[in-house]
Amino acid sequence: MSDALSSNRPSLGFEVEHCLCNSHGRRQFAEVLNQFPDEVEQVLNWYGEIWRYDDEARELELNTTQRLAWHKKLSLPMMKKIHSWGKSELTNGSVEENSGLGKAINYFNKHYEGLTAFCRLEGAQLDNNRAEQALKLVARNRKNAMFHKTTKGAHVADVVMAMIATAAEAGVNVLDYFNAVQRRQSEVMANPEQFLPWNYQSDI
Repeated sequence: MSDALSSNRPSLGFEVEHCLCNSHGRRQFAEVLNQFPDEVEQVLNWYGEIWRYDDEARELELNTTQRLAWHKKLSLPMMKKIHSWGKSELTNGSVEENSGLGKAINYFNKHYEGLTAFCRLEGAQLDNNRAEQALKLVARNRKNAMFHKTTKGAHVADVVMAMIATAAEAGVNVLDYFNAVQRRQSEVMANPEQFLPWNYQSDI
């Protein structure tokens, strides 16, 4: 999953499903809200319903099959509304194609298949927000890396950052995890798999 930049298209020797991030699709409209308040507000409301359905699916702890059926039933009609509304606005001349709103509509319509992947594919997400939030940690470390004295120090910082991010993603207390692996260094070296963040507590 990514935004629709051509540089993000996978160049692999086999076929993949390229899902597109709806946060980027929504942002195209949100950025022209001040210029087209009435039209854009309706689109944002439709998108708001879709995110609400996604939140409800998470709260109900639906599995991937149930979640797909949920989004097909509730979210896909909203996506179709945005799609048909946009086509109608451009066709009847209500919106100029080269205007900010016209470009937002064209982005949505051009990438409709990728944007609706979460309504077609089990496990496909509505947006790429979690991955982008994780990348912020990498970007922060990249800036800090300019001030490391040696490349070895920078490498150690990379490893520590990866461990922190992995432990946090696994839902374990990072400080407790670091304390545990440092106290049991010889065991970690002998059996590193046992001390991955999601395993280490089973042996304490």
